Amino acid sequence: MNEEIKNIVILGGGQSASYAATEIRKYNSSANISIISDEKYLPYERPPLSKDCLLNKMEYSDCSFFEKDFYKNNNINLSFEESVEDLDFKSQRVKTSKRKDVPYDKLLIALGSSNKKFIKTGISDENFFYLRDVNESKKIKEKMLTSNNILIIGGGFIGLELASSANQLKKNVCVVEMGPQLMGRIIPEKIAKIVQQKHEAHGVVFNLNTKVINIITDNNNIYEVELSNGKTMKFDMIIAGIGSEPNTKLFHNTDLKIDNGIITNEYCETSVENVYAAGDVANFYNPFYEMYMRLESWKHAQSHGAHAGKNIIGEKQIYNEIPWMWSDQFDLNLQLTGLCQDFDTYVERGTSATEGLIHFFIKNRKIIGACGVGVGGKIGRDIKLASKISQAKIKVTKEILSNEKFKLNKLLVQ
Repeated sequence: MNEEIKNIVILGGGQSASYAATEIRKYNSSANISIISDEKYLPYERPPLSKDCLLNKMEYSDCSFFEKDFYKNNNINLSFEESVEDLDFKSQRVKTSKRKDVPYDKLLIALGSSNKKFIKTGISDENFFYLRDVNESKKIKEKMLTSNNILIIGGGFIGLELASSANQLKKNVCVVEMGPQLMGRIIPEKIAKIVQQKHEAHGVVFNLNTKVINIITDNNNIYEVELSNGKTMKFDMIIAGIGSEPNTKLFHNTDLKIDNGIITNEYCETSVENVYAAGDVANFYNPFYEMYMRLESWKHAQSHGAHAGKNIIGEKQIYNEIPWMWSDQFDLNLQLTGLCQDFDTYVERGTSATEGLIHFFIKNRKIIGACGVGVGGKIGRDIKLASKISQAKIKVTKEILSNEKFKLNKLLVQ
């Protein structure tokens, strides 16, 4: 079967694309692999963009997954600063912005997601900063050098990581969040409160249950911001982190099934023959949870891309990994595994972030998710074990999970 595949085209130059190509080469040395990316950089990891790169702890050039020679030695063709303008699924051809007509036997869509734009009458999009790629991170870094008062709209992971970085750069930071708590979609209230208190101890100001009502800018690029809680504040920089949406616009009038992303089965296959999707752009079926989900995380992008690569060349493998994500803010490490909703009860392990605090979410006496926060690496081991215990569908008790002296790895050897 592998010998029949001559041309594999991957749309998108991110983590899923890079790891799919790498995985394909492990099993197939002859097929032509082409990665088409609208960026000008080698595929790179994005977590440092909101943290280490802004704080000068890491160079942007060090974010690449592999060096240029890696792709050359593995005969993986990289096309930079090139986008897809048209697709013909019947003839299996891709037309690009550089007027190329590229044939494929197998196509992987790994176009990721884009920032939702903050729309306000009277102020243009150019006055807002967003963070999704290297270029945007560089612009934020440069603007922060000359800014003192920074408004961040959105209290999710990205917004809080940027708040932490800006605060460490000695900037005055205010976060406006429309919900009643930070990271409200996925993080338990108690853990979110611990993170909030850490920020506040460093001087970050929060306005929860609050929306931006109006923004007025003067000739000196000072923004007067009116909030729904009655406050009016002035800033010289605004960053919006209000979520993202999958990059599916190109496929809206095609045979691809789309619903909050490109629909795929557990093998990364779409509704169109020989077309696969992976990473942020895919709304995939997870047989472990018996539901469709779209994830935006470093680990998912890597694993989903690798699985897509295997399935493209015939190494049929089900993708049923337990979701995992993390965020570093100041000296706190926040981690989440599985799903923290639709549970019967939850169990608390630990009492503070200093020693590590974890909430285990239980359904039918099994762990379906866990979320924790701790200084440094305090919670990493138990979060990883929670994922393995969940995958193994091992029944647990509140007494065992809440007992910090009980080693969770013992549950895996019973």
